[in-house]
Amino acid sequence: MNKSNDKRIARFLTGEMSMQEEIAFRKEIESDSSQQFELKNMEKTWKYFDKAASESTSDSGKAWNLLKKRLEDDGLLENTGSAPGIRKIARPLKVAASILLILAIGIPALYYGIIRNGNSESIMDQFSDKGVSTVDLPDGSRVYLNEGARIEYPAEFSRERSVKINGEAFFEVMSDPVNPFTVRSGNVVISVLGTSFNVKTAENLPDVEVFVESGKVRMALEDSEQSIILEPGELGYIKESGLNRLEQTDPNYISWKTKDFKFVDTGLMEVIRELEESYHVKINTGSLKLEDMKITTTYREQSIEAILETIGAAFGLTVSHRDDGYYLTN
Repeated sequence: MNKSNDKRIARFLTGEMSMQEEIAFRKEIESDSSQQFELKNMEKTWKYFDKAASESTSDSGKAWNLLKKRLEDDGLLENTGSAPGIRKIARPLKVAASILLILAIGIPALYYGIIRNGNSESIMDQFSDKGVSTVDLPDGSRVYLNEGARIEYPAEFSRERSVKINGEAFFEVMSDPVNPFTVRSGNVVISVLGTSFNVKTAENLPDVEVFVESGKVRMALEDSEQSIILEPGELGYIKESGLNRLEQTDPNYISWKTKDFKFVDTGLMEVIRELEESYHVKINTGSLKLEDMKITTTYREQSIEAILETIGAAFGLTVSHRDDGYYLTN
């Protein structure tokens, strides 16, 4: 592999490639056994090198200059002046070592589980039957399952980090440029490196929505060449068997997870619906005429009881709690 290709791999591993470049690079190495071999060697030799980030830089050219000096200092470069007894490192191992040291120079070490021993056939299956559940995945990523959501994932990740989701879930993905994170939901495949996003599916329906909070996400249809790149604030969805996107303007789209709400001149009926879905409770209003009741307010990580008390005080209503839910009455 020449120096130009070495630098491309460096940019790939340090996360400097754009999403489009990264997708093209992955397609390229699928048919290039030599590049696959270099990446595999990198993982195999990882344990021999310091994982701690000693210097911080996002410039690949500078990283390679620093790398050269570090390799010389550590006696890893072949040269005629080497002292007797210093073992010359083989070409594949040298490239792998170079890549590893770029990681040490340029970015924090990848998550602690990058060395994996074999593949596990054990599949974990977790279901959130009441309220919101938190699931910590083998790589350190975290998933918040909304009520009624199910996730399946291997007990140990091998090279590919892949999970399957049904229902609604919010993902906080641990960054690992070498091992992409894939979410499958219905006929949609979501691919990321390290980001946070929400996936929402409806039971027995092909509809899938993907909302990106941070980072970039690739949303694609299985068995199809259709794909789109979603950026922060964008919502991807399926319409007429095709992928579409729009800007997400609902401030309460992921309130089920954050418990943060913003209502601006919002009808009380809509407020109650939002609270019921986010807290998974039933709020009974009986014969109250809600059509003309509107409210402008924000709530941040408050209990449903506290929120209903403020609503009751604003409209002169009484709040009570019974086994079958909450009641608002005159």
